[in-house]
Amino acid sequence: MFPDLSVHPDFVSGQSMPWCKQLAVRTGKYEYPWTANVEGQAAETVLTEKLASAVHGRVLDVGCGHGEYTNRWSEQAVEVTGYDMTEGFIRTANERYRSANVRYVVGSTKQGLPFPDHYFDVAYTKKGPTSWYEEGNRVVRPGGSLIMLHPGDGNGEGGELGEVFPGLFAGPAPGTPTLDRIQERLAVSGLTDIRMTVLKELVWLPAAEDILALLCFGQSDSFSQYVRETCFKAIQTQFDKHAEARGIKTTGFYYFIEAKASAK
Repeated sequence: MFPDLSVHPDFVSGQSMPWCKQLAVRTGKYEYPWTANVEGQAAETVLTEKLASAVHGRVLDVGCGHGEYTNRWSEQAVEVTGYDMTEGFIRTANERYRSANVRYVVGSTKQGLPFPDHYFDVAYTKKGPTSWYEEGNRVVRPGGSLIMLHPGDGNGEGGELGEVFPGLFAGPAPGTPTLDRIQERLAVSGLTDIRMTVLKELVWLPAAEDILALLCFGQSDSFSQYVRETCFKAIQTQFDKHAEARGIKTTGFYYFIEAKASAK
Protein backbone atom coordinates (compact mmCIF):
# COMPACT_ATOMS: atom_id res chain seq x y z
CA MET A 1 0.00 0.00 0.00
CA PHE A 2 2.82 2.38 0.89
CA PRO A 3 6.33 2.72 -0.60
CA ASP A 4 9.51 2.18 1.42
CA LEU A 5 10.26 5.79 2.34
CA SER A 6 13.66 4.96 3.82
CA VAL A 7 15.12 4.45 0.35
CA HIS A 8 14.29 8.02 -0.70
CA PRO A 9 17.60 9.92 -1.21
CA ASP A 10 16.51 12.74 1.12
CA PHE A 11 15.34 10.53 3.98
CA VAL A 12 17.25 11.05 7.25
CA SER A 13 17.01 8.57 10.11
CA GLY A 14 15.05 10.05 13.02
CA GLN A 15 16.89 11.20 16.16
CA SER A 16 20.28 10.90 14.44
CA MET A 17 22.75 13.79 14.53
CA PRO A 18 22.06 14.72 10.86
CA TRP A 19 18.34 14.63 11.60
CA CYS A 20 18.72 16.91 14.64
CA LYS A 21 20.86 19.35 12.68
CA GLN A 22 18.33 19.41 9.85
CA LEU A 23 15.45 20.02 12.23
CA ALA A 24 17.39 22.83 13.90
CA VAL A 25 18.03 24.49 10.55
CA ARG A 26 14.37 24.16 9.53
CA THR A 27 12.66 25.30 12.72
CA GLY A 28 15.26 26.04 15.41
CA LYS A 29 13.22 23.94 17.84
CA TYR A 30 12.58 20.36 18.87
CA GLU A 31 8.85 20.87 18.89
CA TYR A 32 6.12 18.55 17.56
CA PRO A 33 4.18 20.10 14.64
CA TRP A 34 1.12 17.84 14.91
CA THR A 35 -1.91 17.92 17.16
CA ALA A 36 -1.85 15.24 19.85
CA ASN A 37 -4.64 14.98 22.40
CA VAL A 38 -3.58 13.01 25.46
CA GLU A 39 -6.18 10.91 27.24
CA GLY A 40 -5.51 11.03 30.96
CA GLN A 41 -2.16 12.18 32.29
CA ALA A 42 0.74 12.76 29.90
CA ALA A 43 4.10 11.20 30.75
CA GLU A 44 5.74 14.61 30.55
CA THR A 45 3.28 15.90 33.16
CA VAL A 46 4.49 13.22 35.58
CA LEU A 47 8.04 14.48 35.08
CA THR A 48 7.05 18.13 35.46
CA GLU A 49 5.15 17.50 38.69
CA LYS A 50 8.10 15.63 40.15
CA LEU A 51 10.54 18.37 39.13
CA ALA A 52 8.28 21.03 40.59
CA SER A 53 8.92 19.55 44.04
CA ALA A 54 12.57 18.59 43.43
CA VAL A 55 14.17 21.54 41.65
CA HIS A 56 16.41 23.70 43.82
CA GLY A 57 19.97 24.99 43.85
CA ARG A 58 21.92 24.14 40.72
CA VAL A 59 20.02 22.16 38.09
CA LEU A 60 21.18 20.33 34.96
CA ASP A 61 18.90 19.55 31.98
CA VAL A 62 20.50 16.82 29.86
CA GLY A 63 19.28 16.86 26.25
CA CYS A 64 17.68 20.28 26.67
CA GLY A 65 16.81 20.87 23.01
CA HIS A 66 15.85 24.48 22.32
CA GLY A 67 15.67 25.33 26.03
CA GLU A 68 12.02 26.24 26.51
CA TYR A 69 11.49 23.54 29.14
CA THR A 70 14.87 24.30 30.73
CA ASN A 71 14.09 27.96 31.21
CA ARG A 72 10.84 27.29 33.04
CA TRP A 73 12.84 26.36 36.16
CA SER A 74 14.78 29.64 36.33
CA GLU A 75 12.62 31.19 39.05
CA GLN A 76 12.80 28.10 41.23
CA ALA A 77 16.53 27.32 40.95
CA VAL A 78 19.68 29.25 41.75
CA GLU A 79 21.23 28.23 38.43
CA VAL A 80 20.00 26.13 35.50
CA THR A 81 22.26 24.59 32.85
CA GLY A 82 20.98 23.11 29.61
CA TYR A 83 23.18 20.61 27.76
CA ASP A 84 22.55 19.42 24.21
CA MET A 85 24.52 18.16 21.21
CA THR A 86 22.72 20.25 18.58
CA GLU A 87 24.20 23.72 18.10
CA GLY A 88 21.10 24.99 16.29
CA PHE A 89 18.86 24.17 19.24
CA ILE A 90 21.28 25.83 21.66
CA ARG A 91 21.33 28.91 19.43
CA THR A 92 17.56 29.17 19.76
CA ALA A 93 17.82 28.59 23.51
CA ASN A 94 20.28 31.45 23.91
CA GLU A 95 18.19 33.77 21.75
CA ARG A 96 14.73 33.04 23.18
CA TYR A 97 14.85 31.06 26.42
CA ARG A 98 17.66 32.36 28.55
CA SER A 99 16.88 34.00 31.87
CA ALA A 100 19.72 35.63 33.82
CA ASN A 101 20.54 32.47 35.79
CA VAL A 102 20.26 30.07 32.82
CA ARG A 103 23.13 28.96 30.58
CA TYR A 104 23.47 26.50 27.74
CA VAL A 105 26.37 24.24 26.80
CA VAL A 106 26.87 22.31 23.56
CA GLY A 107 28.18 18.76 23.87
CA SER A 108 27.44 15.06 23.62
CA THR A 109 26.84 12.83 26.64
CA LYS A 110 28.89 10.17 24.89
CA GLN A 111 31.96 12.31 25.52
CA GLY A 112 31.03 12.88 29.16
CA LEU A 113 29.70 15.97 30.92
CA PRO A 114 32.02 19.02 31.06
CA PHE A 115 31.12 19.99 34.62
CA PRO A 116 32.94 19.71 37.99
CA ASP A 117 32.36 16.87 40.42
CA HIS A 118 29.33 17.27 42.68
CA TYR A 119 28.38 20.61 41.10
CA PHE A 120 24.62 20.13 40.70
CA ASP A 121 21.87 19.48 43.20
CA VAL A 122 19.44 18.05 40.63
CA ALA A 123 19.85 16.64 37.12
CA TYR A 124 17.12 15.46 34.80
CA THR A 125 16.35 14.50 31.23
CA LYS A 126 13.05 14.84 29.40
CA LYS A 127 12.93 12.03 26.81
CA GLY A 128 16.69 12.41 26.37
CA PRO A 129 19.74 10.12 26.28
CA THR A 130 20.58 7.23 28.63
CA SER A 131 24.35 7.45 28.13
CA TRP A 132 24.97 9.95 30.95
CA TYR A 133 24.03 8.03 34.09
CA GLU A 134 27.57 7.43 35.36
CA GLU A 135 28.61 10.99 34.57
CA GLY A 136 25.40 12.21 36.18
CA ASN A 137 26.41 10.45 39.37
CA ARG A 138 29.73 12.31 39.22
CA VAL A 139 28.42 15.84 38.60
CA VAL A 140 25.49 15.66 41.05
CA ARG A 141 26.37 16.02 44.73
CA PRO A 142 26.00 12.90 46.89
CA GLY A 143 22.36 12.59 47.85
CA GLY A 144 21.25 14.83 45.01
CA SER A 145 18.41 13.80 42.72
CA LEU A 146 18.49 12.44 39.18
CA ILE A 147 15.12 12.22 37.43
CA MET A 148 14.79 10.71 33.96
CA LEU A 149 12.00 10.18 31.46
CA HIS A 150 12.75 7.99 28.43
CA PRO A 151 10.59 6.69 25.59
CA GLY A 152 10.10 3.01 26.36
CA ASP A 153 9.43 -0.35 24.79
CA GLY A 154 5.96 -1.43 23.79
CA ASN A 155 6.32 -4.94 25.19
CA GLY A 156 4.31 -6.16 22.20
CA GLU A 157 1.57 -3.58 22.79
CA GLY A 158 1.00 -0.30 21.00
CA GLY A 159 2.00 -0.08 17.38
CA GLU A 160 -1.45 1.07 16.26
CA LEU A 161 0.01 3.31 13.57
CA GLY A 162 1.92 0.36 12.13
CA GLU A 163 -1.28 -1.64 11.93
CA VAL A 164 -3.30 1.15 10.29
CA PHE A 165 -0.49 2.42 8.06
CA PRO A 166 1.65 -0.67 7.35
CA GLY A 167 5.02 0.19 5.89
CA LEU A 168 4.96 3.79 7.13
CA PHE A 169 5.23 3.04 10.85
CA ALA A 170 6.53 0.09 12.83
CA GLY A 171 4.06 -2.37 14.28
CA PRO A 172 4.05 -3.80 17.82
CA ALA A 173 7.57 -4.84 18.77
CA PRO A 174 8.37 -7.69 21.18
CA GLY A 175 11.20 -7.55 23.66
CA THR A 176 12.58 -4.73 25.77
CA PRO A 177 15.78 -3.47 24.12
CA THR A 178 15.44 0.02 25.61
CA LEU A 179 14.86 -1.29 29.12
CA ASP A 180 17.78 -3.71 28.74
CA ARG A 181 20.11 -0.85 27.79
CA ILE A 182 18.83 1.34 30.63
CA GLN A 183 19.32 -1.40 33.20
CA GLU A 184 22.84 -2.13 31.96
CA ARG A 185 23.78 1.53 32.30
CA LEU A 186 22.12 1.94 35.68
CA ALA A 187 23.99 -1.12 36.98
CA VAL A 188 27.38 0.55 36.46
CA SER A 189 26.30 4.13 37.17
CA GLY A 190 26.94 4.19 40.91
CA LEU A 191 23.47 5.67 41.46
CA THR A 192 21.50 4.55 44.50
CA ASP A 193 17.84 4.40 45.58
CA ILE A 194 16.83 3.69 41.98
CA ARG A 195 13.10 3.54 41.33
CA MET A 196 11.57 2.89 37.93
CA THR A 197 7.98 3.18 36.78
CA VAL A 198 6.51 2.28 33.39
CA LEU A 199 4.12 4.97 32.20
CA LYS A 200 1.49 4.27 29.58
CA GLU A 201 0.29 7.23 27.54
CA LEU A 202 -2.77 7.23 25.27
CA VAL A 203 -2.75 9.86 22.51
CA TRP A 204 -5.35 10.65 19.85
CA LEU A 205 -4.29 12.07 16.47
CA PRO A 206 -7.40 13.87 15.20
CA ALA A 207 -6.67 14.27 11.46
CA ALA A 208 -4.83 12.67 8.55
CA GLU A 209 -2.68 15.81 8.35
CA ASP A 210 -1.37 14.95 11.83
CA ILE A 211 -0.29 11.53 10.56
CA LEU A 212 1.56 13.22 7.71
CA ALA A 213 3.20 15.73 10.06
CA LEU A 214 4.34 12.92 12.36
CA LEU A 215 5.73 10.97 9.44
CA CYS A 216 7.65 13.95 8.02
CA PHE A 217 8.85 15.42 11.32
CA GLY A 218 12.40 16.71 10.91
CA GLN A 219 12.63 15.74 7.26
CA SER A 220 13.42 18.03 4.32
CA ASP A 221 10.89 19.92 2.23
CA SER A 222 11.63 17.70 -0.75
CA PHE A 223 11.04 14.51 1.23
CA SER A 224 7.86 15.90 2.80
CA GLN A 225 6.53 16.90 -0.59
CA TYR A 226 7.30 13.42 -1.95
CA VAL A 227 5.40 11.81 0.93
CA ARG A 228 2.43 14.10 0.42
CA GLU A 229 2.31 13.41 -3.31
CA THR A 230 2.77 9.63 -3.10
CA CYS A 231 1.17 8.68 0.23
CA PHE A 232 -1.32 11.23 1.51
CA LYS A 233 -4.32 10.00 -0.47
CA ALA A 234 -3.84 6.50 0.95
CA ILE A 235 -3.16 7.93 4.42
CA GLN A 236 -6.47 9.79 4.26
CA THR A 237 -8.25 6.64 3.11
CA GLN A 238 -6.82 4.56 5.94
CA PHE A 239 -7.51 7.31 8.44
CA ASP A 240 -11.15 7.57 7.40
CA LYS A 241 -11.47 3.78 7.57
CA HIS A 242 -9.99 3.31 11.04
CA ALA A 243 -10.51 6.60 12.90
CA GLU A 244 -12.86 6.82 15.86
CA ALA A 245 -14.62 9.98 16.97
CA ARG A 246 -11.40 11.42 18.43
CA GLY A 247 -9.17 10.23 15.59
CA ILE A 248 -6.55 7.48 15.57
CA LYS A 249 -5.43 6.26 19.00
CA THR A 250 -1.75 5.57 19.66
CA THR A 251 -0.19 4.04 22.74
CA GLY A 252 3.20 5.13 24.01
CA PHE A 253 5.28 3.76 26.86
CA TYR A 254 7.87 5.61 28.94
CA TYR A 255 10.35 4.68 31.65
CA PHE A 256 10.29 7.14 34.54
CA ILE A 257 13.37 6.80 36.75
CA GLU A 258 14.27 8.44 40.04
CA ALA A 259 17.67 7.94 41.68
CA LYS A 260 20.16 9.50 44.05
CA ALA A 261 23.80 10.32 43.44
CA SER A 262 26.33 8.52 45.62
CA ALA A 263 29.79 9.43 46.84
CA LYS A 264 31.36 7.10 44.24
